[in-house]
Amino acid sequence: RFYVNLRAGAGGDVVLHLNPRMDEGDAVVRNALLGGSWGAEERDLPCCSPFQRGRYFDVS
Repeated sequence: RFYVNLRAGAGGDVVLHLNPRMDEGDAVVRNALLGGSWGAEERDLPCCSPFQRGRYFDVS
């Protein structure tokens, strides 16, 4: 399991949290931590997860 956090500013806000959960099917959790509070998780994808166990992926 891994996650990617994109942070903004010195306050510790996470403007984009990506957490692929291959053990939960094609779930890719997206969220934000703003002002010390997590927002509502988003999990729906229009198609398929770009993350597959043992496969490379591009971030662009």
